[in-house]
Amino acid sequence: MEVFLARQPIFNRKKKVVAYEILYRNGNKNTYDLSINGDLATASVVVDALVNFGLGTLTSNRIAYINFTRKLILEDLPSLFAADRLTIELLETAEVDDLLVEKIAHYKSLGYTIALDDFVGDERFDAVIPYVDIIKVDFLILKSEGRKFIAEKYKPLGVQLLAEKVESDMDYQEALEWGYDLFQGYFFEKPIICKTKSINVTTFRYMEILKETMNEEPDFNHLAEIIRKDFSLTYKLLRLINSPAFYTVNEITSVNHALTLLGLNEIRKWTTLIMLRDISAEKPDELVRVSLVRALFAEKLSTFFGVGHRKTEAFLLGLFSLIDTIMEKPLFEIIEPLPLKKDLKSAMMGEPNVFHAILKLLKHYEMGNFDQVISISDQYGILYTDVNRAYLESVEEANKLYEMM
Repeated sequence: MEVFLARQPIFNRKKKVVAYEILYRNGNKNTYDLSINGDLATASVVVDALVNFGLGTLTSNRIAYINFTRKLILEDLPSLFAADRLTIELLETAEVDDLLVEKIAHYKSLGYTIALDDFVGDERFDAVIPYVDIIKVDFLILKSEGRKFIAEKYKPLGVQLLAEKVESDMDYQEALEWGYDLFQGYFFEKPIICKTKSINVTTFRYMEILKETMNEEPDFNHLAEIIRKDFSLTYKLLRLINSPAFYTVNEITSVNHALTLLGLNEIRKWTTLIMLRDISAEKPDELVRVSLVRALFAEKLSTFFGVGHRKTEAFLLGLFSLIDTIMEKPLFEIIEPLPLKKDLKSAMMGEPNVFHAILKLLKHYEMGNFDQVISISDQYGILYTDVNRAYLESVEEANKLYEMM
């Protein structure tokens, strides 16, 4: 399923982009649907920005401005973002009371930037003003006198002024004259629709598992908690541990027990494999089968290339080698948020290193470019007969394992 967001740049006085406001959209139509509940719109923006797009990709690694309703601020939704990556926009419709002021003060103390959206000088926000960094002034609503009044009253308090909905050069010049610091509006650039393929909740949990297994000191209790939240994941784990590949006479008593029997390397491998199968549900089965062959082949080749101690990472290298085709997204966007080591990501992007050599060899082998296979093998002192045997074993194992998925 495709998901949509819009982003609109925010400029400084030198007309340099310093941030992007992220806006809710539910299709290609570049307008906000007023019938959509504000809480739902904000929650959708947060999930899609973090999970489906990736915040760094969406904002080109600049700060994100996002509108938050009173309810979602009180429920701590902004805390999903790092403080240095987010400006919390408090909506002009928010009911201001001691509870909201206390929460805004809390976020300010944590280093978050606080902005008042569409501010027109409403005194009910006076209790929040001491914690506000940026006041956004709607230039479509306020004309010259109102714009000047806001600047003269609040600029001396040390807040930055952001002129939004700037429609003309006259608006821009007036904003400059009255000391506005930031600018946003059609005069500079309209919101641009962004769309991507959605990642479902289960896939997000797979990513959580993968990230935990990559920690220096993985927490099995945390892993078990993630898996227990999803019946499908629990079922697949128990089915796996009871398969011939992991035959055990022990009776499985809990998810934690199953994880302990599998071990971190196998958890990592099988989590990514099941994830790949799930996200490729609408793709030809052959893509997943080839990815599995590549994963097993790369794992076996790692020993010959002197990185056998990182064979699980070689498995992931092969497994993800077709992920851009499966997800229909640029490879960099997919692998950038993955908790993989730098040299593994570099290899996938084409940078020469030992893992890239493994990737090149297996691709040449698939295409029947045996001169290239022999050339790479000779470079690393590998016998071609070992490469050939490893591939045939990988195909046989992949056929058996595919039936278990």
